[in-house]
Order: sequence, then structure tokens, then C-alpha cells
Amino acid sequence: MQNSEVSIDNRRNSGDTAKNTARIHGGNIYQAAKHYGLDCDKIIDFSSNVNPLGPSSQAKRAAKKALSLVGRYPDPDMAELRRAIAGYFGIKPEQVICGNGSNALLHLIPRVFRPRKVLVPVPTFSEYAAAAEAAGSEVVTFPLKERDGFRMDPVEMAFALKDVDMVFLCNPNNPTGQIIVKAEMLEIMKYALDHGVTLVVDEAFMDFIESESIIKETVHTSHIICLRDFAAFFGMPGFRVGYAVSDEATIALLREGQEPWSVNIPAGHAVAAALEDWTYIKKTRSLIARERERLLSALRLLPGVETFPCSANFILFKLTSMDAYTLMEKLGVQGMLLRDCSSFPGLGEGYIRISVRTRRENNRLIKTLRKLLIK
Repeated sequence: MQNSEVSIDNRRNSGDTAKNTARIHGGNIYQAAKHYGLDCDKIIDFSSNVNPLGPSSQAKRAAKKALSLVGRYPDPDMAELRRAIAGYFGIKPEQVICGNGSNALLHLIPRVFRPRKVLVPVPTFSEYAAAAEAAGSEVVTFPLKERDGFRMDPVEMAFALKDVDMVFLCNPNNPTGQIIVKAEMLEIMKYALDHGVTLVVDEAFMDFIESESIIKETVHTSHIICLRDFAAFFGMPGFRVGYAVSDEATIALLREGQEPWSVNIPAGHAVAAALEDWTYIKKTRSLIARERERLLSALRLLPGVETFPCSANFILFKLTSMDAYTLMEKLGVQGMLLRDCSSFPGLGEGYIRISVRTRRENNRLIKTLRKLLIK
């Protein structure tokens, strides 16, 4: 899962290397409510990349119905859930493993395969480096350049793969929002295969732009693993359900190294039902695409704000007209939380990420930003 919110008491960059980077995650709306003296239900959380529509009604009904089953252990094989996910993509259940959020799975992968050296782009989600280091791997970084809009160059990546055993890629990338289009990702996959490198692609935000996914290609090779979860798009971070897709042999190895009963019964029923709610899926994609463009257009008109290309449900921008901490405090007291990105290696002070929410909430944010930034 990639639902990160800055700690109220720890907003400064702790360095540019993986080992001394604070693992700051959230959405800690409870801490923010205490800090600002507000009720949780009075806060609009732009720091958390979660669908503003919340879970689908079908998912909630399924979870409620499944409460009658909590007197028994979950199926350790998660057969029905894996079958539901496989059916959604037109692949085999044997090519799917489920876990307690994709975060548990991205820690499982290096623990099972024990890579000597792991490549991680920066800036990106901090748990990739943390998972590799926890498994005893050396982490090397691949800097993404601001002048290129933090775009990944496949040719440069090809050279970087020559001396590593595993690479983690977030696509679209968190926090930059940049996407590696499918054609370029297939190039990177080929480079990884040529060098015998295991490529782990976290598609936590790919549900918003499904056409660029490589999940169906992933099942044909043991060197590619795709991760997804039900937090951002399906609005259920509290259920902690994630999954990985690869070929059958790779999935079998991962399942051997996994703890039993990783997904509880109501959560499994809820996410399986969500995959069948096409009205909700289409409504979410339409809302996010429309509101993302509105937010981007409004941000570009603000003085001292530089935006970057994005394809997910969040936007990264650089603030030059005001200290980011000051701006966030001014918004916080008004019940709006933003994500200070100074804790991401590769980003310094002044970078802020906001999630795309409903039109009413987005309008409130833009109106407040105009008051604070336009003198």
C-alpha cells in the first residue's frame, strides 16, 4: 500500500540515502486532528492517495455479510480471492498471491529471493529500500531528474541494471506521478531479462489508467513481478489487501515463504465484490481524470507553483513563493492536510503532493491557496 502522510513532528529531510531516510507513512489523520485541535471528520485529507468516493457499496455490503463468518479461520490458500483477481485480469489463480496489503508482499519478495544488490529510483516510495535492507540487500539508487519532469529513461535504466539482482519500480511513480508508458516498460522488462534481473513493478496506482499495465505480460516470465492493492483506487486502505502477479513458479515460491491467514474474511469478500462493481470503477476513473486536470490547471495559474506531469490520483508541485511548512500549517488549521515531500530521498524542501478529491473539496483547496499565495 502507498498511503503516505507526513508526520506532524517530523517534516524535515533526513538525508538522501536509503538507510537514513525516515519511514513516514499514514494517513495519520488522528495525529493531525490532535495537533490542530480538530475532529477527524472535519479534516479533508489531501495527503492520502485514497479514492474520495470511499469503498463501493457492493464492497461494503459484502464485508457486512461476511461478518457472520468471522468465527472461523480464513482460507489459508485464499482460493476464492485469488480466483476473483485472476478473473478480473483474465489470468490463472496460480499466477496470483494475496497478502496483508501490497506492503507485506514487497517485503516478502526480497526476503524470499535474497538479492545481493537492489536498485531503487529516487524519489519514490520509501518501503522499497526498507524492504531490501531488511532482507540484507545492498541498495543503490537511480536518480530521476527534475529537469526531465522525473521521467524514467529506459536506456539509462538499461545501463543501471547491469550490476544489480533486483529493481523496484513504482508505475505511476509515487510521489512524482510520472508514468512509464507500456512500450517503454516492455523495453525495461527486456533489459531486465537480458541481465537476469528480477523486476518488481508496483502498480498501486495503475487502476486509474489500466491501458498501461503490464500484468498480462508479467505472467509469462519468472523475472517479472507486478504488485497491486485495494487502497488507492478502491478506497479500502483499512482492509489491508494487496496482491502480486507473476508466473506460476514464482508465485509458488512466494506462497511458500508467506505467513498463513494473511487476509481476513470480511476483507477478502469486500475486495472480491469491488472487482465486480463496474459502475463504481467507471465513475472513479471519470472523476479522477476530470478533477486531476482541473486541479492541475488551477495550480499552474498560482504564482510560485511549479507542477509536474502526472497520471495517478495525486499531483506533485514545487513551491517557491512560500515555505512549504508554513503553507501546510496555514492549511492544517483550516482542516486541510497536504503531503510534505521533503522526506522522500531525491526531493528537498518545497515539494508538496496533493491527492485528487471531489470537486467541492478541490475547489475549497484552490480557493484557499489563492488567498495565501496571491498577494
